[in-house]
Amino acid sequence: MSRRGFEENGMTRKGFHQPIALACAAAILASGLALVASAADAAERAVRRPAHRPAARQDYSRHVEHTRIEDGRTRSDVWVGEDGRAVLRDAVVRNDREAGLRTRDVVVTGSEGAQVTRSDVTQRTDDGYTRDSVVTLPDGRTATRSAAVTRDAEAGTRIRQAVTTGPSGQTRTLDDVTQRTDGGFTRSTVITNPDGSTVTREVEATYDPETGSWSKDVNVDRE
Repeated sequence: MSRRGFEENGMTRKGFHQPIALACAAAILASGLALVASAADAAERAVRRPAHRPAARQDYSRHVEHTRIEDGRTRSDVWVGEDGRAVLRDAVVRNDREAGLRTRDVVVTGSEGAQVTRSDVTQRTDDGYTRDSVVTLPDGRTATRSAAVTRDAEAGTRIRQAVTTGPSGQTRTLDDVTQRTDGGFTRSTVITNPDGSTVTREVEATYDPETGSWSKDVNVDRE
């Protein structure tokens, strides 16, 4: 069984630090977030994963339930450490196909009762979609992310732009352009950090139909 399958089936495994600290979410957001990850993603991952601190590891179990509802689905996750303390995650996804609208609301509750909430609203557009995310931390502060994706099938391009604003007002922007080529694709990503520094990532990928293999060259520059 794969590692993911091992976890999804709620079986016990090694590696659970002492119960997940929701304060970790605030720390990640306040420090500027992970480079490419959004504020929303970083906060949610922080409360779902063990905090990286020198605490004794312990076994844990995980239980997952999925339920279909009339306009979407729900999912509930429960992590329980060997000390009996638990972390809960409840998510509801709703789809309005006629309006091209999809919403997702997530509540993560720590072992001491503190909560982090996340709300995503995705709206289909004529040439792509927009997505707005809001994360609310246990102390009431919020982080937001606004993203827009546009596609041009004829030109073979996909453009993604995003602005992430942390709970202290710091912003990070992302500009990502993927271009289809005769033999594969190119992708250029530029991230501008709150301090004005940038990270540029250039990718060139080619496909060999005879061997069924991909090759990829990646260059990353930091300024």
